[in-house]
Amino acid sequence: MQITTATKLVGLIGHPVAHSLSPVLHNSVYQSLGLDMVYHAFDVTPDKLETAIDGFLALGFLGFNVTIPYKEKVYNILESRDAEAQIIGAVNTVKIENGILKGYNTDGQGFIMHMKNLGYSFYGKDVVILGAGGAARAIGIYIAKEGAASIRIVNRTFHKADILAGVINDYMERRIAKASSDILSNADFIINTTSLGMWPDIESNPLKGLTLSKHSVVCDIVYNPRHTAMLKYARQQGCKTCDGVGMLIGQAVRAIEIWLEYSLPKNIWDKMNQEIGKVIF
Repeated sequence: MQITTATKLVGLIGHPVAHSLSPVLHNSVYQSLGLDMVYHAFDVTPDKLETAIDGFLALGFLGFNVTIPYKEKVYNILESRDAEAQIIGAVNTVKIENGILKGYNTDGQGFIMHMKNLGYSFYGKDVVILGAGGAARAIGIYIAKEGAASIRIVNRTFHKADILAGVINDYMERRIAKASSDILSNADFIINTTSLGMWPDIESNPLKGLTLSKHSVVCDIVYNPRHTAMLKYARQQGCKTCDGVGMLIGQAVRAIEIWLEYSLPKNIWDKMNQEIGKVIF
C-alpha cells in the first residue's frame, strides 16, 4: 500500500511485541476493505509508556491496542473507559477522539464473537473457566452477560478464583459464578484462559488425566500453537474444540469497529483466518 499524509494511523504497544500477529491481521483487513490505514507494533519500555501515548496523541493516531504488560497501567491513565473495561480493570483497545483517550476491553467481546461465529451459545449452559487472570475476567463477564447458567472458575490460587467469582456475581447481581478446586468434566464448555500449552511449553495440558464428556466443547485462547496439547487431548475423547485464533480475530474486528465506528462485513473473518493460516499452524 502507498502511505501518504492522509493515511490513518493505528498500532499496538507492549513489551515485547516482536511475536505479535496483529500487524498481519489488521493490515490485511485494511487492504481487503480498501481502507487508507496502516497498523504497526511498537515495543515500548516501561519508562517510556506515557511518552509513547503522548506521541500517539501528537501524531493524530485514531487509536491503539494494548498488550502485556500494559493493560492495567494504561487503564489507570485514561480519561474515559467503557462500562465493561471498568469492571475488568484493564483495557486492550484505546480510541483517540478530540484529544480524549477512551479505553475498551475487547478480550471478552472477541471471544463471544468467535463463538457465535461458530454457532455456539452460552445461554443456559454450565461453563468452566481455567485461570483467574485478566483474560478470564473479561471472558467470564461476557459469558455471564450471554446468560450462562453457571460459571465454575478453577485456578492454582483458589483465592484469586474466589475474587473473580465475586466480581462476576456482583456485576450480574446474582450468584452465577463460584471458585472450584475441581474441573467439572461434563461441563457444556471448558475454556482455558491460562498460558499453559503456549509455545515453547507446548506439552502442557491442564486437562491431562481427566475423562471428558463427548458433549463438552473445549476452548483454548492460546493460539501458538494453534492446536494445543489440550485441544488434541479433547478431540481424542470425542469433544468439539475451538482454538485461540478466532478470539484473536474477534479482538481485531471489534477494535477496528471501535476506531471506525461501523460494523465490518461478515466475510472479513474468512479473510483474516486465511492470513493467519499463512503464519501459524
